[in-house]
Amino acid sequence: MSLFRAGIPALLLGASLVLAAPIAAQAAPAAPAAARVHVEKQPKPPTTEELTKDQGSYLALVSRDHPLDPVNYKPKDLRGVAGSGHELRKDAATALESLLKGARKDSQSLAVLSAYRSYDRQLSLFNGYKARYGIEYATRLSAPAGTSEHQIGLAADIGLSSGHCNLKACFGDTAGGKWLAANAADFGFIVRYPADGEKVTGYKYEPWHLRYIGVDQAKAMAKSKAGTFEAFHAALVKASKVKPLTAAEIKKQRESLLVLRFLPPYRDWSIGYDFAR
Repeated sequence: MSLFRAGIPALLLGASLVLAAPIAAQAAPAAPAAARVHVEKQPKPPTTEELTKDQGSYLALVSRDHPLDPVNYKPKDLRGVAGSGHELRKDAATALESLLKGARKDSQSLAVLSAYRSYDRQLSLFNGYKARYGIEYATRLSAPAGTSEHQIGLAADIGLSSGHCNLKACFGDTAGGKWLAANAADFGFIVRYPADGEKVTGYKYEPWHLRYIGVDQAKAMAKSKAGTFEAFHAALVKASKVKPLTAAEIKKQRESLLVLRFLPPYRDWSIGYDFAR
């Protein structure tokens, strides 16, 4: 009897210790994890100079209306695109290699048909089209020397490894062409000559012709719904000419709004106003 009575407190004490352990564990504050703050770096907006005068810019507009100066311009940082026998500027080449690798992962076998072309090569190519089709139709198919994006090392013609529909509008209807249109921006490229853009671009639909402008700008163009690079470029130029307010102008703006707050009907005009617009 005495052992039984003596055992009760011991059992109760053991039970209380077992029950207290998880409760204590719950009550004990967890050691704070190291804070992880990811700040996404905003791309620096292009300047007017970069957009309109810098032929080395990834956003340079090159066309019959915007020829290169000098016409025999050649970029300095060309390198070979792995496995292609063609060249592009360094960043564009790296991006194109990643694009082709991404296509293979999605079971699309794409090939580089053409990339950088010198002034002399473009001249020979255009003259061939002119002799075959006449000057009017040739200019819808090919750029005169000194007006081609291929010459700045940022453009590449892409086709199927099988050769099916290469350099033809039907490429856009193939699985590879559709993949290219849907994924090009993720690698910094745009389809430069869209189906409904000939009146603006001056060229027939070319679903195979890619132009490198960088990932940030390619995605921004897709988001903007700009139909052509010309339209997107014009919007960038317009935005680049808007000068930010100086500190003095912001102060004056704030003082003006403070006056408005105390005028009938005493509405707080400053609420929701963006002083740094």
